[in-house]
Amino acid sequence: MAGTSRSGRNGSLATDKTAPDGGPVRPDMPKDVGQKYDEVVSQLPAAILRRCDVHELLTLARLLAQSDKVADAMASDPLDHRTGRAFLNIVDRIHKLSAAFGLTPADRKRLSLETEEEVDEIAEFIRS
Repeated sequence: MAGTSRSGRNGSLATDKTAPDGGPVRPDMPKDVGQKYDEVVSQLPAAILRRCDVHELLTLARLLAQSDKVADAMASDPLDHRTGRAFLNIVDRIHKLSAAFGLTPADRKRLSLETEEEVDEIAEFIRS
């Protein structure tokens, strides 16, 4: 039966939440996290996303939303070293997760996501 799947011990039918393209299905989340989630997903090539990526994407979105809040706290008290260390910890975790999705030029090259044309455009921009 298309669009349904068996779930639960009693075998009741539930809606199949698999995206038609096989990519991750957007889970429920707070609005600020959802905005970051949508932003990240919109920047990623659909060809690399899989349904199981939802957990890592959600964690990345939570970290991005958290970094905004901690950055605001740092702006209000720049001498709070504890907040500064927390921010650096969050940024480090963001960079590690970002690498998995090719969100930096080096990671895209490693993941072979850039086309030769994009590499040429970047090289031209750097030379300018």
